[in-house]
Parts: sequence; structure tokens; C-alpha cells
Amino acid sequence: MDARGRWLVGGLAVALVALLVAIAVVITSRGSGDDELAATQREVARAARTEAVAFLTVDHEDMDPLVDAVLAGATGDFAEQYAAQRDTLVSEAVRTEATSTGEVVALGVGDLDEDSATVLVAANSTVTNTRTGPDGQVRYYRLRLDLVREDGRWLTSGVRFVR
Repeated sequence: MDARGRWLVGGLAVALVALLVAIAVVITSRGSGDDELAATQREVARAARTEAVAFLTVDHEDMDPLVDAVLAGATGDFAEQYAAQRDTLVSEAVRTEATSTGEVVALGVGDLDEDSATVLVAANSTVTNTRTGPDGQVRYYRLRLDLVREDGRWLTSGVRFVR
């Protein structure tokens, strides 16, 4: 092989190494981004699950800590509206002797960006009150939770029942 051929092979080898390095950088950066996205999705899902269970849990004998649990994961208009209904929630739970134990059976993180997320939640709750009798009734809920990141925490800014 003459000098020109060696330069050509050497140049191709350098180009191949540069291409492999570029591919590795793209894969590594994409992988870490995916890991970051997955971690954020898990954080959002955990916050939504906690809030949904708190929202669906009722115990007429001790409502204050349950209302506080919802408010601990709430913000904005949702927190204000829920706090404003505190007395009504407590008095209705006591009046109807209500209990409810919520359970999230499935959830999906929908829209997600750096500071906001939408989560759809399928939850069941076993409800007892003066109308259901001691065995209670299982109720099926589908909720949409809007979450925002505030001070590093994902908080619920809205809850809607969906079909």
C-alpha cells in the first residue's frame, strides 16, 4: 500500500472512531434523559397515588388527620377549596357514620413537563355509612389529578372525576 492509501485508511479509521464516539455520546445522553424522565414519572405517580388514597379515605371517628393528609399534598385552588369544605366534610362524615378506604388499582402519567403533570387514576373504595350497612359497597372511581412542582415537591392542584 502506498502513502496515499495509508492516509485514506488512517482517515477512515479516525472518522469511524469519531462516529462511534458520537453514537456513544448520543446513547449515553439519551439514556440518562430517559432515566431522568422515568424518575420524574415515578415521583409524579407516587404523589398522585398518595393524594388519591388520601382523597378517598374517610373515617367519621377521626376526620381531621385525613383532611390534613389531603391538604398536605394539595396546592392552589384545590387546596383552598378543600380547606374551605373542611367543616362540611367532617360533619357529613360524622352525620352519615361514613368510612371509606381508597385503593389505587391503576394510574397513568399523561402530560408531563418540568413543572406540571396530569395523572389519570383508577381507584376503588369500600364505603360504609348509614345507607350501606356494615358490609359496605365497593365504589369505582376514575380521577384526573393535575399536579405541579413546588419547592421540589409534586402537589395536586386539581382533582376531577372522569368517566
